[in-house]
Amino acid sequence: MKRKNEPGFERESPTNEVPEGPERLATLLTLSYEPMLAWRLDGPIEFWNAGAERLYGFAPDEAVGHTSHALLRTEFPIDFSDLRSQLRDRRNWLGELHHICKDGSKVIVDSHMQLFGDSLVLEANRDITKQRQIEESLRGAQEELGERAAELEAANKELEAFTYSVSHDLRAPLRHVLGYAELLQKQSASILDDKARRYMTMILEASKRMGNLIDDLLSFSRIGRAEARKTAINLDQLAREVIAELGQDAKDRNIAWTIGALPVCYGDRSMLKLVLANLLSNAVKFTRTRAQAKIEIGCAAGKDNQVEVFVTDNGAGFEMQYVNKLFGVFERLHRAEEFEGTGIGLATVQRIIHRHGGTVRAEGAVDQGATFYFSLPRR
Repeated sequence: MKRKNEPGFERESPTNEVPEGPERLATLLTLSYEPMLAWRLDGPIEFWNAGAERLYGFAPDEAVGHTSHALLRTEFPIDFSDLRSQLRDRRNWLGELHHICKDGSKVIVDSHMQLFGDSLVLEANRDITKQRQIEESLRGAQEELGERAAELEAANKELEAFTYSVSHDLRAPLRHVLGYAELLQKQSASILDDKARRYMTMILEASKRMGNLIDDLLSFSRIGRAEARKTAINLDQLAREVIAELGQDAKDRNIAWTIGALPVCYGDRSMLKLVLANLLSNAVKFTRTRAQAKIEIGCAAGKDNQVEVFVTDNGAGFEMQYVNKLFGVFERLHRAEEFEGTGIGLATVQRIIHRHGGTVRAEGAVDQGATFYFSLPRR
């Protein structure tokens, strides 16, 4: 056996070695993973590589000699005669083709055709079937999502219109009930016994509570329809303004107010004032049983381009297992006999903050106070 460096030694070529020269290109095209075929403008397929066999399922001897668009039942985006004209004029064509494979399955390819000489076309195809299927699924999902969003928006508008209409229409008869009950109380108080006078008082109180409820419902429905006029808001100034207004109602109370450093944020001033008014008035209300009420408003560490504001108190608090009920319309965690209210204030807070692109959350414990957080964009 001759060694490598000895005279007469010849190295045997591996069976998969690609030859040099013109044969090299032909071998590379034949073995290419990408589907490639060559055909005449007015004639049959003359070349069919391994990639084409892999994609379409036809062996070379099954494909060569057949017209490509007849074999693959091609769907062209334009008339085939126009495609041939473009190839003659521009020497190449790019587009999307739909083919039928040997097993009957459909494939979509991104096709590049190049004209050589007068009539030989080299066609290279890239399978994009899965890509198109995914795009179609996404398009269908987006359309369905758009329809659902439109339906939800329409339902919300109908609900807001219904709420406004009902609340508005309830005001007139309620005013009559309240007005005549007050007249009856004034004119007949002397001839009524204690039980009857107590009944009259209950009618008046219930009518006033219903009036407050209607007013809050109207305010809540208006928020959904009102256009937000967003500007830079000095939260410190706004908080002090709200606290000054609340001070008139709590002037006989011993309340220790703490106002931390509050930033400038971006939002609708009247809406954000309503947020602070609801949260701070709640804090005043639920600390009523404390000899020394403590209420603090400040700023916590926000995320990204947002600020997070908190309002905390040492009042009645609540059980955390019911925290998700706090922001629902008409949801109350305390009896009306303990603390008055309509159960709409926190729902209003959440709606306003959501309209500003923020979030609302709460923490608390029974008899240990509560803390409410809301986030707002810095700009």
